[in-house]
Amino acid sequence: MLGFAACFEPPEYPDEPVIKFDGLLFRDLPNPSDADSLVISLDFTDGDGDMGIDSDENGLPFNERFYFRFPDGSLLNYADKRTTPGYDTLPAFIKPFNCTNWEVVFNAQNVPQDTLYFQLNPNYNNIFVEFYIKTGSTFQRYDFNEIFTYPLCEVNGFNGRFPILSKDITRPGPLEGTIRYAMRSPGFSVIFGTRTLKLRIYVKDRKFNVSNVIETDEFTLQQIRR
Repeated sequence: MLGFAACFEPPEYPDEPVIKFDGLLFRDLPNPSDADSLVISLDFTDGDGDMGIDSDENGLPFNERFYFRFPDGSLLNYADKRTTPGYDTLPAFIKPFNCTNWEVVFNAQNVPQDTLYFQLNPNYNNIFVEFYIKTGSTFQRYDFNEIFTYPLCEVNGFNGRFPILSKDITRPGPLEGTIRYAMRSPGFSVIFGTRTLKLRIYVKDRKFNVSNVIETDEFTLQQIRR
């Protein structure tokens, strides 16, 4: 009998995720009220495999917002900006801060009760997508905070989350694969029409290491329709 033994050396990747553009497609549905999909495919590597945030992880450090509480237990609100010394420098309840820094609290009858100050947690999401529209020969960033203002706030744009990718997140090890990230909206065709676009994308791991930034080629929705 002959015996054979082999050693497998796992690949060595940096702890910071590295991404590479793999593809982009647009699926539009015949019913205008249905959400169309813009789907990005990214190849990735990560040295310790700590990639992903599950949808139910909403406590620290993956909470969406930070609120500020006084020693008596009350939360910092707009009345404090107007009347409490030292808080008058907080941004006013005007565009775009009426979505990104102030939250209107309603009662069961949908009557406003309070306006609380908050700061967004930059680590709530782990995939970040910026849209750029071509105007003439240059591209301008499409700022969702400028378009969707109070009360139709959209603070995250198309930034979002992909779930944990490792089989065992407690055991660090190299990880590689492909992320398919679908952005859904019934308004893609209405907002962007036949205009020329491009995207800039980056991701974070669970230690908040930031990947490289990739940029797609310019495209129209019609060119990538499937």
